[in-house]
Amino acid sequence: MFGVIFDKKITDENTAKYIEYYIDKLGCDANASVKLNNLMARSNLLEFAYDANKTRTIDMLLDKGATPNGWLSTSIGLDFSFFFNSNGVPIENKRASKELLKFIKTSKYKEFKEEKFKLIKKLLDHGQDPKDYAVLKSILKIVNDEKEFDELVEGRNR
Repeated sequence: MFGVIFDKKITDENTAKYIEYYIDKLGCDANASVKLNNLMARSNLLEFAYDANKTRTIDMLLDKGATPNGWLSTSIGLDFSFFFNSNGVPIENKRASKELLKFIKTSKYKEFKEEKFKLIKKLLDHGQDPKDYAVLKSILKIVNDEKEFDELVEGRNR
């Protein structure tokens, strides 16, 4: 199943169909994971689908009972840092430069954040612990952009 998710020749739509077949017809577990010897954690199908940017597959896995874990939320948080880096405005020494503070007002950043927050909402709705987002919270706090995240989490707790 992990190979199907990472196969770039298989579309997201077809990946979701294949994984659904494995789960429904062959009895595979939506929470299947692989233990990597050099890591303490176990990577699961949701993380692989996230890394492969296969959103339909993520939705299907969540519908089939996959449980979001802390490693996935950490990956999402780190993606914010990677996004800043790839746009030439890295966080340096746990501080945001003037350029970075200006960048977070751009449509490019707002679109990126909106996409990630939609996913985070889904994950929270499927049982993810908001405390798992400590890395993201720290990054957003550095750039003074944590308000929407706080509202997202608080709205879920009401």
